[in-house]
Amino acid sequence: MPSLLLKVLAAALAGSALGLILKKDRPEMSLVLGIAISAFAMFVSFEVLGAILDFLRLIADAAGIPNATLAIVLKTAGVSVITKFIADICKEAEKASAASAVEFVGAATAIYIALPLFKTVLDMLNGLL
Repeated sequence: MPSLLLKVLAAALAGSALGLILKKDRPEMSLVLGIAISAFAMFVSFEVLGAILDFLRLIADAAGIPNATLAIVLKTAGVSVITKFIADICKEAEKASAASAVEFVGAATAIYIALPLFKTVLDMLNGLL
């Protein structure tokens, strides 16, 4: 797994340096390069994420946490990561208002996905009273 990190770090460093060179004369190519580097990093991270998911499933099973609950938490985390990724691309393209809109919709979506968890907590609290 550390070798994956080194690959991403090397690509990000080289791509960022090249992006700075391109930004002066070809800003659109600099943006495309940044998106490509980010997509590469996300793609490489899938291997690590698979191992993390397997471990989380193991812990959830041992703790008796239902798969539906784990799925909600993982979906919420996924929305957060994708939202950050897209918002950062918008910021790099100097579209701060679009980035803010993406962040708002991402937060609202995460809350919507987590609503069943809120209901479960409220039901548990009502049961205690």
